[in-house]
Amino acid sequence: MTLRRPLLPSTRHARTLLLAAMIAMSTAAALPAPAVASAPTAGPTALAEPDRQPVGERYAATGIHAVTSVSVPGYQLFHPADIATGNDRHPVVTFGNGSYATYEQYEGLLRHLASWGFVVVVADSSVTGDGTEILAAARYVLAQNGNPESVFHDRIDVEHVAAVGHSQGAGGSINASTDSDGLITSTAVLDLPDPWWASRPVDVIDVARLTGPVFYLTGSEDPVSTAVPQAAYHAVSPVPAARGRLLGVGHNWPADGGGFRGYLTAWLRFTLTGDTDAARAFVGSAPELPADPLWDGTAVKGW
Repeated sequence: MTLRRPLLPSTRHARTLLLAAMIAMSTAAALPAPAVASAPTAGPTALAEPDRQPVGERYAATGIHAVTSVSVPGYQLFHPADIATGNDRHPVVTFGNGSYATYEQYEGLLRHLASWGFVVVVADSSVTGDGTEILAAARYVLAQNGNPESVFHDRIDVEHVAAVGHSQGAGGSINASTDSDGLITSTAVLDLPDPWWASRPVDVIDVARLTGPVFYLTGSEDPVSTAVPQAAYHAVSPVPAARGRLLGVGHNWPADGGGFRGYLTAWLRFTLTGDTDAARAFVGSAPELPADPLWDGTAVKGW
C-alpha cells in the first residue's frame, strides 16, 4: 500500500471502537502488560507436557504430505500430492499477496501449509486490499469440489476455509472474511497495515464485522504494522482472537514464512481441523504463545 491520507474504518461504530481502543492502548503502553490479555474460557484443553515438542517448533517443520502445485487461469494452487488417492477432505486456505508481490515471494510458506493438509490458493494479483480476489479464489476451489473432472472433486472440506494474507493482502483477507457471508471461517493476517495506510476507500477494514476467529501476527520492527493499532484491532475484534509480535522482524521476511510459520500453521490446524495439539499455543491454562520469549505483545481472548 502507498502512504496516503489516513482512512479509518468506514462505520461510525467501528471507528469509535478502534479509536477508543487505541487511546486505551496508548495509556496502557506505559504500564507493565500481562502476558495474556484475556484468559481463554473454553475450548480444547490439551496441556503441554515436559517432553512434548513446543507447538511453534513442531508446526514449523514440514508436514506429512508431499506437495503438488498447479496453475490455472487467475490462480496458483498448492495441495497434498495424494489428494486424489486419499480419503480425507482438505480445508482451504486462500492467500492474499502484499503490494507489488506475487505468489513466488511466499511460495515456501504456501508449500509448507499444503504439506500440513491444506489446499492453498493464491490469486494472481498484487492489488488485493479490497479482498475481492481473495474471496473469489476461495469460491473457485469450493466449486471444484463438485466438479467430477477436477482433482479436488469430493476432496474439499467446504465448511472450513481460512483467509490469510500479508500487508495489503492482510487487509484484503479481513475484507474477504467480512464479505464472505460466513464462507470464510478463520482469518490470519501477517503485518496488517495500521489503519492510516489504506490508500483506497475499498481497502478500509472493519474488524468489528468478523464472525470467525482471527490471529494478528506482525514483526516488532515493522514500521507499517505498529504496536498500538495492532493491539486495538485485537481489542475490538468481537470473536476469539490471538495476537503477537515476532521480535527482531520487520515488514518483509523469508519466502518460507520464517519465524511466523510455526504458529501460523498451528492456528490453521487448530481453527480448521480441531487439532488439539496445535491448540496448545492458544488455549488452556497456560497457552504457549504468550510464554514464548521470541514474541512480545502477545494476547489471546474469547476461547
